[in-house]
Amino acid sequence: MKTKVSVILVCLTMMASSLQATVYTGTCGPELTYTLDSGTGHLVIEGRGAMTSDALSNYPTREYVKTITFPEGLTSICANAFHGCYNLQSVVLPDSVTTVGAYAFQECTKLTTVNLGKGIKTIAPQAFIFCTALQKVRWSDCLESIGDMAFYNCTNIGDTVFFPKTFKTMGWGAFGSENYNSDSKVMVWEAIHADDFVRYESDVPGENHFTYILFGDSVEYIPKMLCKFMYNDTIKLPETVKAIGESAFTNCSRLQSINIPESVTSIGASAFAGCKKLKQLVLPSGLQEIPEQLCNLCEALDSVKLPAGLTIIPQKAFNGCTALRSIKIPNSVTNIGNNAFSNCPLDTVVFPTSLNVLGDGVFNQLNLTTSPKHLVLNDKLVATGMSTFANWNDLETIVIGKNMSILGQDCFLGDSLVKDITCYAAQPPLIYDATFGGVPDTAVVHVLAGSVAAYKAAQYWSRFRIVALDKEDIVQKSVTVDPAETTADFTWPTDSAAHSYQIDIYKDGVVFCKLTLGARGQLLGINFNAPAGRNARTANAPMTNELPSALSFKVTGLESASRYTYILSVLNEEGTPLHVYVGEFATTGYDGELRFDGNEVIPTPPIIPSYSDIIPAAGVENLQEDELQPAKVFRNGQIILLRHNKAYTLTGQQLN
Repeated sequence: MKTKVSVILVCLTMMASSLQATVYTGTCGPELTYTLDSGTGHLVIEGRGAMTSDALSNYPTREYVKTITFPEGLTSICANAFHGCYNLQSVVLPDSVTTVGAYAFQECTKLTTVNLGKGIKTIAPQAFIFCTALQKVRWSDCLESIGDMAFYNCTNIGDTVFFPKTFKTMGWGAFGSENYNSDSKVMVWEAIHADDFVRYESDVPGENHFTYILFGDSVEYIPKMLCKFMYNDTIKLPETVKAIGESAFTNCSRLQSINIPESVTSIGASAFAGCKKLKQLVLPSGLQEIPEQLCNLCEALDSVKLPAGLTIIPQKAFNGCTALRSIKIPNSVTNIGNNAFSNCPLDTVVFPTSLNVLGDGVFNQLNLTTSPKHLVLNDKLVATGMSTFANWNDLETIVIGKNMSILGQDCFLGDSLVKDITCYAAQPPLIYDATFGGVPDTAVVHVLAGSVAAYKAAQYWSRFRIVALDKEDIVQKSVTVDPAETTADFTWPTDSAAHSYQIDIYKDGVVFCKLTLGARGQLLGINFNAPAGRNARTANAPMTNELPSALSFKVTGLESASRYTYILSVLNEEGTPLHVYVGEFATTGYDGELRFDGNEVIPTPPIIPSYSDIIPAAGVENLQEDELQPAKVFRNGQIILLRHNKAYTLTGQQLN
């Protein structure tokens, strides 16, 4: 009896449901119709062309929609088309659809899967906003744009978000959320050249959050802010990348290393700012300039390789890199901007000979406890900004080059240990009341003998004890070479006993050119082993009775991106060397290391035999530098030195 009653009740329930079910029909485009069975929740759209109207305008009606069948030939989903279909669970769009309109699936809170088809190019703003259950999306291979907040608060998308080669534009907050920590999306970025991302200044959370990013092998441009907040610890960019946009990797808190290919020629401002675990950065050799705040506040950064040919290091490029203790500044840099290295605990600072200007606070070490003890400002430097070397509390000596004209306010502000200042400028550089703030009045300033009176009369210099430099302090002690792309300026100390000077320049162990100059630097002879049209010339040195302390000579016709070795010999009237200087230099573009600094290697007249006079012997003995004698011969590209008729390299290794 109970069974019959149960069957009757089920039948009555089914009949009631059937009686209550309603079939809705209508049009939703010029060539499109729809049918919705409220009992099954199945919506069928038929026809072709664009959906142009909101067919389900009655919101209670939308609640019936659970599944949708779309026709082949449908070309677009209009705005608000399925907004508020709270029971819709999945969507499969035909390949003919190219556009999903604004708010089309807004608040479809049970929607879990979406197949966008192969033809989708555009997803309009807020198309899937607040689809909080959405987990899987099949991405189109021809997708071009995703609008503002299109997938906002779709925090359960856990699989890969794929951006194909065709992709161009992503709107603000397209994958943003109210909860920054709720998502774990992976971005596969294959877009060849997408537009920069847009960021609006507002309190509404709208950043595009992804956990990791992988780059395809066709990418040419990394858009602005693409990788912000990514969790990658390593990133490898493909060899096709040509440019990196502004703030592209800003605040990637776990990023430790990134490989930047040689193909990159442009990097935007703050590209790596705030990457607190980034340890090393090698910039490509073809990069002509670096941007402002490139590595601002990269606290773990301890190694940076700057490209040869760089002329400007801009403001805050390495500000707050508190692990950066040394950096090689290319010899092409002419200007270092404000706070470029502030709060970097550099052990030593060696300026390139090309440097002209230092900005405000470049090496301000406000929050550090140690600083270099000695500072030498090169001859080409003409000005410093405010607080350039402020808080160098361990600084003891300062040497200022001959062309310095302005030292900014608070330049050396701090608890200073400076006792000696040497300034080679004939006219006192302009300084302010606190330029040497913290330097005690007892400090001694050494100046040229003819400039003592001018310094004693100059404002703010007069508080120090001004004394004349000894003549031997004025004489340059070593050769300096200032190379450019195809030229090199040689400067070396004079000797009153010198009759002539000889410069031998080698490339790959072969004599590139041989120059002979008179006691005042005038060219006497040249043997230039180079293609026709190359030459060498000397600067027009003034002819006076007084011998200058140093001579200069410009060699032209050199090859770019090349390393050269030179031997500069100071000869007496008999042609016997009085002094010999051995060194290396490289023209602009060379990326290797140099071994020799151009200092004098023989304090007494050496014996320079011919190659045939060298008698190799077995064994290697420990040699002091002052025991070596240089020979003007090369073996395997190395300078040969002699000791008791044995041949050695400059490193002390005997050659057999």
